[in-house]
Amino acid sequence: MAVVKTALDEFTAALSDAADGGVEKTAIKNAKRANLVSLLRQLSSYVFATSDEDMTKLLSSGFPAQKTNRSPIGPLPAPGTPFLSQGAVTGSLDASTSPVAGSYIYNWRVALASAPTVYVKQVQTTGASKTFDGLTPGQIYNVQLNAVGTAGTSDWSNAGELMVV
Repeated sequence: MAVVKTALDEFTAALSDAADGGVEKTAIKNAKRANLVSLLRQLSSYVFATSDEDMTKLLSSGFPAQKTNRSPIGPLPAPGTPFLSQGAVTGSLDASTSPVAGSYIYNWRVALASAPTVYVKQVQTTGASKTFDGLTPGQIYNVQLNAVGTAGTSDWSNAGELMVV
């Protein structure tokens, strides 16, 4: 423990010195931090091994308990029906929905209400909102989306519908 305390004191001093800036002081601070992190990793491995998965022993060490049984997100639910509004320019519409936890990509598709299976626009976004432009004013459009996460792709949302002006 004395070695860890010394490394912590050295890092704290280097951190304070590096507050003024400078490449050399920053390099020293980074080296002291790397040394402290290495020692803490060794110590935590030792504590985990000697605790023999006894939570009382582990908590008495001062290290916080970590979940050992993380549950995967699993299949994603379909996103909510997108909220549609007129876009900033003629022939555009804005679509948005609440984000789906665990998703990282959204697939969007736009179809004329008169031909709901013929998609005039298909795009991917990383957010749960999208502006579609180049649409024909006076036409009614359906907009749907699904979410993609590590467990796969969700079902398509219900269609939002709006007449573009």
